[in-house]
Amino acid sequence: MNDEFSYDRLPYPSKFFVQTFPGRLATQALLFGMESAAAETSTVLELGCGNGSNLIAQAYLMPQARFTGIDLSKVHIDEAKAATAELGLGNVEFHQADVMEMSAATFGRFDYIVAHGLFSWVPEAVRTRVLELFRELLNPNGVGYISYSAFPGAHERQITQHAMRFASRGIEDPAEKVERALGFLKFAAEQSSNRGTYGQILVREFRRHGTRDLADVFHDDLAELNTPFYFHEFAELLAANGLQFLAEAELHAMGTADMTPAARDFISGIDDVIEREQYLDIFRGRAFRQSLVVRSEVNLDRDMKPNVLDRLLVSSSLRPAGSSPDLVGNGRVKFAGNSGQQIEIDLPLAKTALARLSSLWPRAVALKELVGEARERAAGLSDDEAKQQAEAFRQMLFQIATATDLVELHTFQPSAAAELLEKPKLSRLARWQMASARNVISGFGIDMEIADPVSRRLLELLDGKRSRSSVLDELGKFIRSSHEIEGKKELLATLAEWLDESLAHLARLGMYEG
Repeated sequence: MNDEFSYDRLPYPSKFFVQTFPGRLATQALLFGMESAAAETSTVLELGCGNGSNLIAQAYLMPQARFTGIDLSKVHIDEAKAATAELGLGNVEFHQADVMEMSAATFGRFDYIVAHGLFSWVPEAVRTRVLELFRELLNPNGVGYISYSAFPGAHERQITQHAMRFASRGIEDPAEKVERALGFLKFAAEQSSNRGTYGQILVREFRRHGTRDLADVFHDDLAELNTPFYFHEFAELLAANGLQFLAEAELHAMGTADMTPAARDFISGIDDVIEREQYLDIFRGRAFRQSLVVRSEVNLDRDMKPNVLDRLLVSSSLRPAGSSPDLVGNGRVKFAGNSGQQIEIDLPLAKTALARLSSLWPRAVALKELVGEARERAAGLSDDEAKQQAEAFRQMLFQIATATDLVELHTFQPSAAAELLEKPKLSRLARWQMASARNVISGFGIDMEIADPVSRRLLELLDGKRSRSSVLDELGKFIRSSHEIEGKKELLATLAEWLDESLAHLARLGMYEG
């Protein structure tokens, strides 16, 4: 297990993964006919928890739930314990432990178990023990999360991984090893005489590494242990350990909205879920999976039905395009998501409901409440028309949520203050995350990247002691003195408007201390 101790030499940076949060796992379970534990009061275990940043974010947002993190690296666990004390969290604990020595007698059982970035990067004996632990430590209605490298997409990544390992062989220092590996990959991508598929792979992989942390490259791509699996192989390993596949952590990853009509027809003709998912991987060239697992004896209902929405909360950033969209008439209106995807709708109740969701985002709302508000706004509809349009909206919402990421479903959403105070104060969790990460999480559980130095400086200034005018003055000084910021004149000219919009947006996301 020498690879495990490499994490003491180069610890992972602080990260959180919203797709592993218990509310997400509970939602997937409910969609497939399973009653799992309430996320907000659940017990959660993370194997290979790193420096604890993922569990710390969850523990902060869900104070009534209990969290346990396990990692072999003493450096990671020491960092996790220090952060827990700094944030004053009493509902999360961390242990330096080897998964080979864990048992239910020592740690108990859990409603949710997460193993992110572990399964493919450990020896076979450890992988086997991890699956045994999922079986032993999961409660009867528990849900597990396992991420792993996947074929066929991993074949492409292996080409450059092998080349990078060869070019950096013999180098012990992690930073120097990554620098040598990426330097050679860049050189190979530029100088390769192969302009076909092989040369294109070199270029794509070098570009992929351009946004990754040094530790990610070192532990994921330069690790001697990195074992990908075809999905059907992973499913066989689950079955051998009394487990079964539930769903992918991100529901839209199981959809076919991005595929050609012929490919969709092919997939729709496959009844077996394992075979279906394997063919999806082949069509997409998937290189990484995030699979949810449950006990083999759990009865699942894979015929998802729209009426399940009646038990869920919904949220969406879809917003009507144009300055004066016709929401109450019969005209078609385009709605756009944050990523630029668009849909067109003509039903007044559906248009009104989606517009209301947009105004609430990122807050989630019960479907019944949403439809009731939309019914009041969509004037002129008879009772029969309203009933028909409400059912059509539910069907439409269900299709969007299960095929894309434009609508999100929730069993639970953290509560957060969304009011802009005279002297706003960034949440304790976000302030802690900023010290060592590019991303922070909002009170509503939204992953937010700090994309530029001005935005980062703004967050640093939100200490609860400064008024808007004081923050504006400090930002101006920062911009004028910085040598990294381009377009200073234009930025300073619109800084006041940008600040007002940013402060309001942060309030909407629930980024302030309550």
